[in-house]
Amino acid sequence: MRHRTQVALLLLFLLVTAVALPTIPTASAESAATDWAAQLRAMDEALARGDVRAAQAAWREAYAAAHVGRGWPGMLAVGDAALRLGHDAGATEIYEGRARRVYLTALLRARRQGSLDGVLAAGEAFGRLGDREVVQQALAVATDLAARSGDDLARRRVQVFRSQWAPPLT
Repeated sequence: MRHRTQVALLLLFLLVTAVALPTIPTASAESAATDWAAQLRAMDEALARGDVRAAQAAWREAYAAAHVGRGWPGMLAVGDAALRLGHDAGATEIYEGRARRVYLTALLRARRQGSLDGVLAAGEAFGRLGDREVVQQALAVATDLAARSGDDLARRRVQVFRSQWAPPLT
């Protein structure tokens, strides 16, 4: 009898799921981009009002939307926002760590997507944080992407990045 009850509950669950699942809205990459940007605007507005709690909540929502979006631009924007939030909330160290993790996600996504723009932008973000090791890693990825593209402009952009963010050690 117990086995039949479990089977009946499982079938009921599957039936309800099959009926309800199509009605659950799905997030597209485009709507996720709109969501993270809107949440970052809400965060900045909350910071302007001095409402740190609302700013933190908006930042978390922006992070979630950018993460779902699977692109690198949103992650970079959320990382930059983390630094602003940390400064205004008096929690620089905490939010710098969050920015670092978000920037790393952006770098990995940009590399996976073959985006020289994204790799250079993430490398620049790490440069502003003073993280020379990750700047060097970003430079290696950018150099590889530029070489594979065969584009002279891409190679020049990497050289400019190198001269700005990875000067020779003295």
